[in-house]
Amino acid sequence: MEQKGITPEEEKRIKDYVREKVRFNDIAHGWDHVECVVNIAKRIGSKEGANMRVLIPAAYFHDIVPRKIVAEHHEHSKASAQEAKRFLEKIGFSKRETELIIRTILTASYEAHEKGVEPELLEAKVLRDADFLDAMGARGIARVFAFAGAYGCPRGLGKLEWDPKNPPKLKMNLNGPDPSAIYHFASKLLWLKDLIFTREGKKLAKERHEFMIKFLERYKKEMEGVL
Repeated sequence: MEQKGITPEEEKRIKDYVREKVRFNDIAHGWDHVECVVNIAKRIGSKEGANMRVLIPAAYFHDIVPRKIVAEHHEHSKASAQEAKRFLEKIGFSKRETELIIRTILTASYEAHEKGVEPELLEAKVLRDADFLDAMGARGIARVFAFAGAYGCPRGLGKLEWDPKNPPKLKMNLNGPDPSAIYHFASKLLWLKDLIFTREGKKLAKERHEFMIKFLERYKKEMEGVL
């Protein structure tokens, strides 16, 4: 398919629509998350030669349907993809384009990875990298605690009883919050760097991973009264 790109007018219509819709999402998956994922996707996609007419709409729509309104959390990607299809066809995207956007959204999520579904399209790899990167570093730390507060983790912030540089691989709850915010680092966040596809994504992931390690080491020392 010829890569004709996305016009500023098309992007504005998509942006305005999504920004209004995600007002109802939880704090960790609201407009600032969408905007960050779009920005990272553009950065990586431009370096990788991705089809921006597929990548940019997919990045905007990937989390448009809140997890709280679907039966199970993993279903939100399917619902988000269908929402993208309805809107994009209405503003002139072709059937082939929307099919690629749907494939990108469906195969880029963490839930898809947990089910053994890995992205094949370059655009899906870039979107997954962008989405995972926003769960790392300073923003990843902020988002995990915001999510814990919004959903009410049973054990609150959590106690860090393991070495941040050598964490245990804990099982993540795919249908609700993990037991604590700290638990979520060991069930997901500290493993994301190994799931990044692109060269630029790996570079960003390394920096963000190291930042999380430093934060956790400090958190552990403060809990133990060392600092």
